[in-house]
Amino acid sequence: FQVLRTESFDIYHYAEEAEAVRMLAPVAEEWRVRLARDLGFDLRGRQPLVLYASQPHFAQTQVIQGLIGEGTGGVTEYLKRRMVMPFASSLTETSHVLGHELVHAFQYDGGSERVLTLPLWFIEGMAEYLTLGDDAPLTAMWLRDIARQEELPGFDDLSDPRYFPYRFGHAFWAFIGGRWGDEAVGATLRRLAPGNGGLDPVV
Repeated sequence: FQVLRTESFDIYHYAEEAEAVRMLAPVAEEWRVRLARDLGFDLRGRQPLVLYASQPHFAQTQVIQGLIGEGTGGVTEYLKRRMVMPFASSLTETSHVLGHELVHAFQYDGGSERVLTLPLWFIEGMAEYLTLGDDAPLTAMWLRDIARQEELPGFDDLSDPRYFPYRFGHAFWAFIGGRWGDEAVGATLRRLAPGNGGLDPVV
């Protein structure tokens, strides 16, 4: 691996990916600034990011344990807060995955071990909402379909495996953001931090 160091990131990559990594580095910094603003606190320390050229390379990573499925776009592990991902088919999709995984880094950094006990719809839905916004056609399609079947879940049903946590969690956070503003999303996450004393506030 080579390492490109930016203001906030240590980006690990192979030499042949250097040009693409230089293009993506400013995008990573933009995401960090935006998420720090939206969530109301900044990451502590530098953020490791391991980038692979393609999905097959990513699937063979030894940075994290376990098998990686074909549908997995990226992983952020808890202990060292390392983000591991491949370049996607476009810069737009790569940016979205990077932002999504960076939300998880913020969640782990700000919510401590409590984040590990939260349901998938909470953490994945938040990552989708903060990177896609409230108007996402895929989420709208899922919600419209289940509403037509008159099976729209209540809040207490969101952990049921019948409801895809990314889409239904996204819809939940879009409701929260639309009803009380995006600051409510950050405030909810900050309340998970033990004593709120460890977070770096954004001024």
